[in-house]
Amino acid sequence: MTTPDAAARPLTDEEVEDFRRDGVVCVRGLYTPEWVATIESALDAVRERPALSVPGVSASFRSDAFTWHFDDAVRDFVLYGPSAHIARQVFGSKKVNLFYDQIFIKEALTSDLTPWHHDASFWPLEGDQIASLWTSVDAVDANSSALEFIAGSHRWDKLWKPIGVGGIVVSSEPLEALPDIDAHRSDYRILSWALEPGDALLFHARTVHGAQGNKSPDTSRRAIATRWCGDDVVYRPRVQEMPIPWAHGLRPGDPLSGPVFPRVLPELDRDALAERMRGPVFPEPELMRQAIEQMTNAERVQVRM
Repeated sequence: MTTPDAAARPLTDEEVEDFRRDGVVCVRGLYTPEWVATIESALDAVRERPALSVPGVSASFRSDAFTWHFDDAVRDFVLYGPSAHIARQVFGSKKVNLFYDQIFIKEALTSDLTPWHHDASFWPLEGDQIASLWTSVDAVDANSSALEFIAGSHRWDKLWKPIGVGGIVVSSEPLEALPDIDAHRSDYRILSWALEPGDALLFHARTVHGAQGNKSPDTSRRAIATRWCGDDVVYRPRVQEMPIPWAHGLRPGDPLSGPVFPRVLPELDRDALAERMRGPVFPEPELMRQAIEQMTNAERVQVRM
C-alpha cells in the first residue's frame, strides 16, 4: 500500500452537521475488520511492554502515545487507513497532518476514570481544524468506560485546566478548572454511544469529554485515538506543554510538518517519512527522560465524575 485508503464511505451531510453543531459524531463501521485486526495487534503489543509507573494511576490502566514512530501496525493504520480522509471532510482543508496517536487500555474492573477535559489545552497547537478519531477493538458501553461528551462545548471559546487520568495537571499555565459537570449533569446535553469494533467517535479538540472506570468484570476496553490537523493549525508552545520526546524543530507559528507531524493528505510526505519507512524511530533519550520527570513531578488534583 502506498497511499491512504479512502474511507469505505464518506460522511453523510447529517454526520458533518452533527459534528459541527455538537463537536462530536459517531461514525458507524468506519474501519474494516482488517483494520480492526491491525489495531488490535498494536494494542496487545502495548500490553506486553513494561508499563511506566505513574503516581495515582493504577497498573490496569495502560496508555502510550506517538507509537506510530516505532510500531509498524500503528504506522500503517495512521498513514494508510481512512482516518485522514474523514478528518479532511469535516475540516474542509486542502491538507491533513498527523499530530500523533494515543492508546488507552482500561482492563476489566479498572477504577481509573478519565476526568472531564478537552484536549486543546493539553496540546501546543493553535487553530480550529483539530480533531480526533477514537475507536475500540472491544465492544464498549456505559459499563465498560464509554466516552461521554458535552454537546456544543467546542464553542465555549475558552481553554480549561488540562487534567488527565490520575488528576495529573499537564500544564502550569494559569487556566480555570472546568465547572463541576457531574454535580449539574442536567444543565448539559451529554452524548454517549455504545460502540462495536469498527465504529469511531470523531470529535473536536475543544469538545469536553470524559469516561468512568471500566466496571465490567470480564471485558477490557482497548482503544486508540488518532489526532489530526488541517490547514489553519500552527505550533504554539504552552507553559510546560505535553511532552513530545522527538525533536521536531518547529518554531512558534510554524505549520505542522516534518517527520514528527507528517502530511498525510493530499499525499504522503515521503521525504519527511523516509527515515520511518526504513525502520522504527525511537524517542530521544534525553527528551524521554525529561518527559518522565515532568509527569512524575506534575501537580495533581483530586478528580471525580
